[in-house]
Amino acid sequence: MKKTQINLVLALQVNEEELVRRLLERGKTSGRSDDTSEEVIRKRFQVYSNDTEPVAQHYKEDDKFKAIPGEGSIDDIFNGLTQAIDEYNSNK
Repeated sequence: MKKTQINLVLALQVNEEELVRRLLERGKTSGRSDDTSEEVIRKRFQVYSNDTEPVAQHYKEDDKFKAIPGEGSIDDIFNGLTQAIDEYNSNK
């Protein structure tokens, strides 16, 4: 296992219904069978809640976690990400 320092964790926040819609749409052309079943997609959210959210909570407690809205235009999302990185860099 590598000992790598994590300075900042960025997470795109999108509501579950929007993500299900996006993934089902992607499943029409991606060739990924896991994106064609709403049941499978919703199971992935369950796994996320059980396995990933505790890790996110750890970084929240260390003040290294930043949620970024993942809905809107690509430019809006990009600007949210770059703003979070710029804020982190200016507070170093």
